Amino acid sequence: MSFSGLIFLPGLDGSADLLVAEFSKLSPDGYQLVPFALPDDPTLDYEGLCEHVASYLNDTCEAGPTHFIAESFSGPLAILLAHRHPHLVSRITLVATFAKSPAPWFARHLPWRWLIRKELPNFIARYFFGADEELAAGLRFAMTASSHETLVHRIQCLLDVDVTKELAVLKCPIDYIRPTRDRLVPRHAVSTITAANPNVKVHEIIGPHLIVQTQPQKVWDCIRDAEDIH
Repeated sequence: MSFSGLIFLPGLDGSADLLVAEFSKLSPDGYQLVPFALPDDPTLDYEGLCEHVASYLNDTCEAGPTHFIAESFSGPLAILLAHRHPHLVSRITLVATFAKSPAPWFARHLPWRWLIRKELPNFIARYFFGADEELAAGLRFAMTASSHETLVHRIQCLLDVDVTKELAVLKCPIDYIRPTRDRLVPRHAVSTITAANPNVKVHEIIGPHLIVQTQPQKVWDCIRDAEDIH
């Protein structure tokens, strides 16, 4: 099955292109990846972002059923889009993400306003994201696409999110790509998703949280194989 376009919804940084250049370059024939930048707006929660994306798509001549690839922070956003605007969503590929906040209880008490101001150390980028020095630098640069206030607000949103009820009633094909060495999103996040909607098909790729960036070809192979299965 060919798509005129696939929309990529990014992680917490919200940037378009910055971390998916290689992934875009490897797009197979018949696929056109469109990275979608999240607006730098500290007032937008997941519901607001959902309406922002829907409004954009409805205003373009290419609006119609679209395949969304949603990474990390944007997983709940793709689920909300499919639930509230089913005419815009043909299928969803969730990547290293969640439907209900996977954060431990103490995450709510961390000084995020201070932590976000600090530059991401290489050892943190390597341990949690699987980033080498070059990718860590790219990740730090991508984070500058959004203001400090917006990043803190997005963290607060992901700490509170729960779209399992919306996920449970979705009818479109949904795939989940799980990095086997994901140290940021725990394995129980996948179990929560499949418990809410048993039709979600889980595919595993050996690699870290930033699987799109570190194993782009394998992610594309998984997406194409998943289409054949559905």
